[in-house]
Amino acid sequence: MKKLFTLILVVFSYCSAFSQGHYNGSSFNPGDYFAPHAGFIIPVWYGFADMNYYNAEGKQSDRLINPAPGNPTTLDIKQNVKTHSFILMAIYGGKGKILGANWGIMAIPMVNSPTANIALDYYSSQTGSGSYTFKNKTMGFGDMYVQPVWLSWTKEKFSYAFNYGFWAPTGKFKPHGLDNQGLGYWSHNIRGAVRYKPTKKVGVTVATTFEINQWQKDIDFKEGSHLTIDMGGTYLLDNRGDEVGLFANHQTQISDDKGTNGGFASDRIYGIGGFGSYWITPKKIGVMARITQNFAAKNRFSGTAVQVGVNILIPTDH
Repeated sequence: MKKLFTLILVVFSYCSAFSQGHYNGSSFNPGDYFAPHAGFIIPVWYGFADMNYYNAEGKQSDRLINPAPGNPTTLDIKQNVKTHSFILMAIYGGKGKILGANWGIMAIPMVNSPTANIALDYYSSQTGSGSYTFKNKTMGFGDMYVQPVWLSWTKEKFSYAFNYGFWAPTGKFKPHGLDNQGLGYWSHNIRGAVRYKPTKKVGVTVATTFEINQWQKDIDFKEGSHLTIDMGGTYLLDNRGDEVGLFANHQTQISDDKGTNGGFASDRIYGIGGFGSYWITPKKIGVMARITQNFAAKNRFSGTAVQVGVNILIPTDH
């Protein structure tokens, strides 16, 4: 049952948005790339993130340099973007097997204040020089993540996973808008993962995610693709399923932006963090907490994210 509880922590990607594109490293806990097999899981959680912009030299800066061809060479920006998010997540672990694998599906609608990638999209789309301040403090529906393909296989001490998910541009978006809640384009996440469990209590995971972005709505711009490598370990504290773990990630842009509004400098970021989960009522209700710290960012917002949540499990017979 340990795997079932920690699945709630997958939603943290949609609060700790420190990058361009939709997907962010360490969005999943190390054990959560693998499909559940226990009915319905309903996580409810709150997250807070505090971020600042880092330039191409990796230094915190109030100046955005050469945001796009034809735009001003530099923009003076107001530092510090804070994000609040509320998530109701739906996960289903299916019965039986598909291609010999356990399977599941998930959907994640969210309500949030504008994330750092929305702030960066706003800054980099300005067409006049001078100082700009991102002051949007409203809450609204953001872009929605759906993962219809979630497969995992286990053989002895190893588990393997293949996942496909997409981000739908359900959040409010208009070109150069200050009150945007979404990014205005679809993103596709293709992921593979492997886990090794030398003992019943210890697990070590490595996962790779490839994100492909589509053209932005009403703008001649297409965000470049990103490659993310996630890794981490988990330790099962007891037979109840209570668990702690550490994780880390590296994310980098691997293709250029496209379009007349493209050309924004390539970016990268690293992250590290930890989590803990505890069953209040075993196999029914649990709580968790998580913290992520990003570092060595270039041409991105970076900072600290903290999340807390409650998880509800509704098992089904298999």
